[in-house]
Amino acid sequence: MINTRNIGITAVVLALAATSVAGCSSGSGSGSGSDKQPASESKAPAASAPAAQSDYKLPFVEPGTVSLRVSASDNLYAPKSLTQGLPVWNEIEKRTGVKINWEVVPDSQYLEFINVRLAAGRNLPDLFRLPGSPVKAAADGSIIPLDDLIAKNAPNIRKLFAENPSIESGMRAPDGKIYAISSISDGAYVNDPFGWLIRKDWLDKLGLKEPQTLDEWYTVLKAFKEKDPNGNGRQDEIPLSPDYSYRGLGIFGSVFGLHLFVYSNGYFPDKNNKVEYQWLKPEAKELVTWFNKLYNEGLIDSQFAVNKSEQIDSGISRNVVGVTNHFVNNVNRFNTMMKQAGVQSDWTITNPPKGPNAEPFYEMGPPIGQAFGISKDAKNPDIAMKWLDYIYASEEGARLVTFGVEGLSYTVENGKPKYTDWVSNNPDKLAFNDALRSLGALPTTPFLRMREGFHSAQPVAALEKDPPLAAQVNKVKKYIVPSYPKILGTQEEVEELTRLESDVNTFVEETIVKFITGRSPLTEWDTFVKNTKSMGVDRILTIRQAQYDRYLKALKK
Repeated sequence: MINTRNIGITAVVLALAATSVAGCSSGSGSGSGSDKQPASESKAPAASAPAAQSDYKLPFVEPGTVSLRVSASDNLYAPKSLTQGLPVWNEIEKRTGVKINWEVVPDSQYLEFINVRLAAGRNLPDLFRLPGSPVKAAADGSIIPLDDLIAKNAPNIRKLFAENPSIESGMRAPDGKIYAISSISDGAYVNDPFGWLIRKDWLDKLGLKEPQTLDEWYTVLKAFKEKDPNGNGRQDEIPLSPDYSYRGLGIFGSVFGLHLFVYSNGYFPDKNNKVEYQWLKPEAKELVTWFNKLYNEGLIDSQFAVNKSEQIDSGISRNVVGVTNHFVNNVNRFNTMMKQAGVQSDWTITNPPKGPNAEPFYEMGPPIGQAFGISKDAKNPDIAMKWLDYIYASEEGARLVTFGVEGLSYTVENGKPKYTDWVSNNPDKLAFNDALRSLGALPTTPFLRMREGFHSAQPVAALEKDPPLAAQVNKVKKYIVPSYPKILGTQEEVEELTRLESDVNTFVEETIVKFITGRSPLTEWDTFVKNTKSMGVDRILTIRQAQYDRYLKALKK
């Protein structure tokens, strides 16, 4: 039996490649179905084959002669849109000769934005972040295969694939072709874990220890509500304000060994490698009952089901939020926000909640992340691939997009980039990542954040610049485990799972929220389970089980 908690990036990336064992027409998301054409028999050219033409030299084109339209989420530091001509991208334009026309919207609006464009089916941007499966987009005719383009125009991607075969395998569809280039976040997730962040200064003021068990969490949240830790003489504190609605609260599932957070969303194999939908387990009912108790006593934000990060940030700035969930690097951002509001705070990450019969854990997001494809309407696909290769896999391009401007945001010592005080102690009081993003670094284009090689430099350098943050990362690093793997499937599988899971996810979300808020009594839990199963959960699990079996088979190779 394979212990999924010990699986690193190679194993998880192989999950995507596992579909090659059974490959058929095309697909994404999850997989099962008929086995028509194994990928091993595919005639698709290997991306790591020798280039069919000379490797590119900079600039690719005469400056000002070629432009690309690139669509993605806008800069995550909202005051500096990618459309404003930020320093990093001005430098990239200077070095490549390629002008970028950004077609961007805020991240919360991107899926709707790009889906409208795809539905129209014309005048698509040259390069764009896919809203879902690359194989579905290929089957729909929105994007083109990349194998020949990589072979001719992407020496750095070819080198990456040659040195990391599992990454190449993971990007190949069941038909053996590569349709998109994906971000790799393995190093980022390990060095920036996602978990519960808490006001340690409130704990200290009230003489409380960091909570671990559910009983201890209840005691702390109750004290945050009733004992005025913000010191304004009013009971206006919001003890727990989670992001991601009920799935954010699902981090507490570690108490029962349940993987309920958004990364796995309840799908996970048991000790016998049988895939379960854990939101339907009796332990989930016990956890939801606890959530209902917290909600009834005003310990959970009354708007938790609809809140976005902006609303949570507002509560933090107003000095009323005691606990939220986020990546650990946000402790610095939160402290900066509060300092600007005149409050000295001490946010810290807690150890994951634990129970008597389960090992505590925080989930690591899927190492393979958002994918970018070249559209069918691209007028210069060769240039688009060269540009993507440069910003994604070349050391020079990767340094620009992860470290920013040399001499300002970083220097080079002994051949290695080091962040400057301008980033860690920004003169405009910007948080670490916001300072970099104000230059255009840490963008929403595809990136590599790996555990080894020069692509590991960014997360490592960030922690080197901030020893207190590194201490917080090291505190919880041992608890980080892989989430349910992301696995490419066939087009038929994707279509069926999309249909089934859309209905199931909507019903489960609405019902769990009703249970937590008391709009539906928990005496109806068995009916909820029965109704959810009637919507096709067994079929979903059959498909996911076939997918997971292929994943395990690939791991043994």
